[in-house]
Amino acid sequence: MIVICDECGLKYKVDPAKIKGDKARLTCRGCSYVIVVNKQDLADDSYDTGTAGGNIDTTESTTSKSLYDPTATEKTDPAVATQFNKGSGLGLTAKVIIMMLLVSLLPGIAYFGITFNQTHERIKDETNRSGLQVTEILTDEVNEWVDKNVRVLDMLAKLPAMASMNKASQETVLKEVQKEYPWMYLVHTLDLNGMNVARSDDAELMDYAGRQYVQDVKDGKDLAWQNLVGKTSQKPALVLAVPIKNNGQLVGILSSAMTLEAITKIVTNWRQGQTGSVFIADQDGKVVAHQNEKFVQEQKDLSKHPLVLEAKNKAMTFVEFKDLNNNDSIGFARKTQLGWTIAIQQEKGEAFAALQKAQTTALLLFIGTIICIVIIAYFASKAIVMPIRKLTEAANRISVGELSVEIDKVSQDEIGDLADAITRMQDSIRLSIERLRRKKR
Repeated sequence: MIVICDECGLKYKVDPAKIKGDKARLTCRGCSYVIVVNKQDLADDSYDTGTAGGNIDTTESTTSKSLYDPTATEKTDPAVATQFNKGSGLGLTAKVIIMMLLVSLLPGIAYFGITFNQTHERIKDETNRSGLQVTEILTDEVNEWVDKNVRVLDMLAKLPAMASMNKASQETVLKEVQKEYPWMYLVHTLDLNGMNVARSDDAELMDYAGRQYVQDVKDGKDLAWQNLVGKTSQKPALVLAVPIKNNGQLVGILSSAMTLEAITKIVTNWRQGQTGSVFIADQDGKVVAHQNEKFVQEQKDLSKHPLVLEAKNKAMTFVEFKDLNNNDSIGFARKTQLGWTIAIQQEKGEAFAALQKAQTTALLLFIGTIICIVIIAYFASKAIVMPIRKLTEAANRISVGELSVEIDKVSQDEIGDLADAITRMQDSIRLSIERLRRKKR
């Protein structure tokens, strides 16, 4: 319930439940007027009119004593009534902290955003460049190995013994070549029907008419190849074939079947972190070399693999995709001179681990900056707010009649000026009350 002093208009909150007995005598701290409050009247809401006139025992006013009189016995009981004040909004401390956060963090956020984006792009570019470079190196190694074998066959095909298509003459040369290049487990010649003429292994002559490389050479290709499971070795093999010509006329085919151990070694020796791997697929998408030996043995079809698909029409490519385990991955692929696809892949999380680490570090620094700014702002605001709070408290006490409040001037700035102004107001109120007392006498 709100009670208003008829003399000076100060408002007080009165709690009826805390009034002992039927009445309470309250001395106004503004003008020393004695207000008599009836508990029953408060229960009936009669004080809501904004005045206490009808419920004040005016006969008590002549005997009332001032609140600031040391001998006064009529004082407002804070347990019964408190001066009414309007609720306050956001405090000055909070406002100062918010202001300092905005001033400090807005540039920080802009800097963080720019730096984060630049770091992201730099690490991504470095990862891409590194991946493409590794892919290119592996491709060059495979191409070099193939070139070496093709040069041997081209040189061999131009020998007179090869052009003669004589079995005995050819066998002598073929066996020497096989000894010199042991990964060529079979070097042999074929007639235009695909039937063996001579072999380096002294095995029974066989019919190879069904092989694709035979048909490719007959169709006029200077180099034909096929990735298959060898009839002789029963292992994945690469077969290279070149034409044998006599006076410019095609008279036969020189073919070499070789193991893929050298290529497989290139693949299996490459490692990148815990999830990095490399594989080679032929022109049909079948595995030529893979770190999973089972894929090689069964010539697993990877023609639908994102890296193989993307590499079909591009010399080199970068791809983001889901791997066989449904993990987010990145990969790089490039075509060899035989049309094979050399692809390296790695889980995206591991590939961009450096980026994630940079992001985490930046985020921690950002959070740490916020905490430091809040702490600094809190103590800085305290240095400003505390003197203001003390002056506010002094002004409130003066407003209810406590004119003996001591006001300390703690600084020579605007807050000090405010302290001086309140001191002058205190003196002015004291003089005004003294004049009012003299008039009543």
